[in-house]
Amino acid sequence: MTEAEFPMSFRDHPATLRRLRRCRAAALVPLFATLLLTTLVVLPNSASAGESTNRVAAASGTIRVASPEQAVAAALRRSPALGAAEAGVAASRGNLTQAGLRPNPAFGVTAENIGGSGRYRSTAAAETTYQLAQRLEIGGQRGARVGVARTEEALAGRDLAATRLDIVRAARQAYTEAVAARRVLRIATDSVRLAEEVLRVARERVSAGREPLLQQRRAEVALSTAQIARSRAEREAEVARRALAVVLAASDVDLGPSDRWFDDIGPVPAGRLPSDPAANPDFARWREEIARANAILGLERRRAIPDVTVGAGLRRFGESNDTAMVLNLSVPLPVIDRNQGNIARAGADLTRTERVAELNQRALAASLTDAGQRLDTAWREADGLRRVVVPGAEQAFGFAREGYAAGRFSFLEVLDAQRTLLEARTQLNAALRDVHLRRAEADRLSGGPPIPEALNPMGGRP
Repeated sequence: MTEAEFPMSFRDHPATLRRLRRCRAAALVPLFATLLLTTLVVLPNSASAGESTNRVAAASGTIRVASPEQAVAAALRRSPALGAAEAGVAASRGNLTQAGLRPNPAFGVTAENIGGSGRYRSTAAAETTYQLAQRLEIGGQRGARVGVARTEEALAGRDLAATRLDIVRAARQAYTEAVAARRVLRIATDSVRLAEEVLRVARERVSAGREPLLQQRRAEVALSTAQIARSRAEREAEVARRALAVVLAASDVDLGPSDRWFDDIGPVPAGRLPSDPAANPDFARWREEIARANAILGLERRRAIPDVTVGAGLRRFGESNDTAMVLNLSVPLPVIDRNQGNIARAGADLTRTERVAELNQRALAASLTDAGQRLDTAWREADGLRRVVVPGAEQAFGFAREGYAAGRFSFLEVLDAQRTLLEARTQLNAALRDVHLRRAEADRLSGGPPIPEALNPMGGRP
């Protein structure tokens, strides 16, 4: 309301008008303060929400991966599993800190001879004691707790290293599967192209009266079969790409145009992988498990020694206003509970851990040997297909196609050569895929190749 809108009676009284002006100004101050506070609160929250949205979009968007190394780098940067393992290490460090702390002292106040009858009805005859007590772990429990916590910290570190190796293996294998599926699609597309070319030649020969119509129908069936295989390969390539996106924590993955690395199978494998326990966190983890079980057994034995509680205080006598010192010593008598049950359990757990560790270490050593042999077998198969089988099949199909056009070969011979070429290319692709999958598995079991320092804060091997 403006001053012109005030009633005439208000405008005729200046004092009343001044009071109305002050009231209006006072009413506007809270409104402006509310608007200012809302602006200060909402804008930072909006910016924070926008940053959070951007981080989520960056973490789950489409990424481009053109090599296994890039896939590994992306997986190590984005994997929630690695973050969980790192949090486990941080938790174990907190547990280590807590294990090294001594018991807190206790302060107590005791008032006696109050609220009774006669001379004890009031507080004049009260005896008040102020006491400070401390529990002493004389059996070495604190050092034993620290020992257990250190082994748990070491276990968390082994778990982190194993998680990193698992992520590297998963990224390499998922990327291999995606590229192999795309190459299967290319082979299927080439098969369709070859089938179309054979059909074209068959139609020309049928039109010229040099072949019966049956041969054209066979060529058409072969083309339809190739087209169906291509459709299936398209779906499988899509599935493999999405599986890779899951491993890389992305919504989708662009594989890049080049996959020449896929044809590189490296030198001849050694055939047997080194089974050095120090190179594999799974081996080392079982040593840490045994050390932890030993530490727990030692802690339970230490807990059989009772703690001593000592205290000292000051007592004030209300009637005489005198004071005196109070000393206290408390020791539990281990006549019934000597922690014998927990000691027996810890000893049995140690025995069980030693047996399980021996079993798992032997199984891992056998897996290392098997992985090396499988890698060697896959490599030799891929090498033979690459050097001999596929070039021979390509040459045979070229001869058959040219000979059929010239009338020197039958249509069945062309179809057989085409089928042989398709099978050879498919086998080579599968063999190359097996080599890369086997090598990723072998690297995981043997401790893995060195990871770049930027992606591996522990340095060297994971």
